[in-house]
Amino acid sequence: MKKTVAMIACGLLLGASAQAEVKIGGNNKQTVTVKNGAVLNAAVGPGAQAKQNLASNKGNVKIGGNNTQEVSVKNGAVLNAAVGPMSKAEQNLASNEGK
Repeated sequence: MKKTVAMIACGLLLGASAQAEVKIGGNNKQTVTVKNGAVLNAAVGPGAQAKQNLASNKGNVKIGGNNTQEVSVKNGAVLNAAVGPMSKAEQNLASNEGK
């Protein structure tokens, strides 16, 4: 029971993180490779939010140099889901989201 409560608390803290200012002035490479496996992110309950960013920048994104972002999935899956009334799932794969 204590482990379950601790895991839920960690999930809530991670989900409540603030949007960061992202500035990339030089070369940047972000890579996620999934082989024979899966990346799963899920939230369940009223108003639940599942936010997943793989090889992505989210926030006030400014890229001044070369940037390579790649997500490769081979014989695997990437899943992001939110289940419940007024729930929301957001997913960014190898992308930049923000201003």
